[in-house]
Amino acid sequence: MSERVTLITGAAGDLGSAVARRLSANGDSLILADLDAGALEKLEHELGAAGGAALAVQTDVTDEESVAGLVARGLERFGRITALFNNAGISGGTFPIADHPLESFRQTIEVNLIGMFLVLKHALPVVAANEDGWVVNTASEAGLKANERRGAYAASKAGVIQLSRACALEYGSRGVRVNTLCPGPLEGKLMRVSESGMDDPEAFRRRLADASAVGRYGEPDEVAGFVAYLLTDAPRYVTGAVMSADGCRR
Repeated sequence: MSERVTLITGAAGDLGSAVARRLSANGDSLILADLDAGALEKLEHELGAAGGAALAVQTDVTDEESVAGLVARGLERFGRITALFNNAGISGGTFPIADHPLESFRQTIEVNLIGMFLVLKHALPVVAANEDGWVVNTASEAGLKANERRGAYAASKAGVIQLSRACALEYGSRGVRVNTLCPGPLEGKLMRVSESGMDDPEAFRRRLADASAVGRYGEPDEVAGFVAYLLTDAPRYVTGAVMSADGCRR
């Protein structure tokens, strides 16, 4: 069994699964969490067939009992958790503020911010029990620069940035690095959902792509390599950082 055990939430999504494949190939044992049980089981089988060690746990990050159970099952299987990729999230509704249904706004905050908090609450003390620990929380470029009709998502991701920095301050003396990843648009399901809420999805996509120095969306595997570094090799002094991976968007 590897000495490194990484917990990944949102593991069945485009970025989560890309990070899982990278870390598994590097020898990490993985605890995979997602609400989508079918996709999670498929990923667990894929990694196992390639010789990796993985435990899939269907998890609702907005439910504290579910999150506590996830951490407990991971410890039961592997005995430790040395790193956390706190990545579960939804795109949220696409509405002007004045027309945004309250239930949709609440759901976005529940998943993207409160879910992030609950995972940190239960996993951070476990990660800190090791001599070294790594945490990467997924925010978004939207947490730094909001887009129209995306207020709930932007607010939730801005909250993730400050929550991450608070954790970095609390756990830095215990050897845990807590950094925030702010991806730009990535190819995959999450961006398809965001695009579909716009009046002209193709024009919206072109506008986002053209706003980057590389003129396109990022690929999940490109960002996964950066995440893998932050979860394995980042020195202790690199903590509390807010790191963009957005193709130098304007």
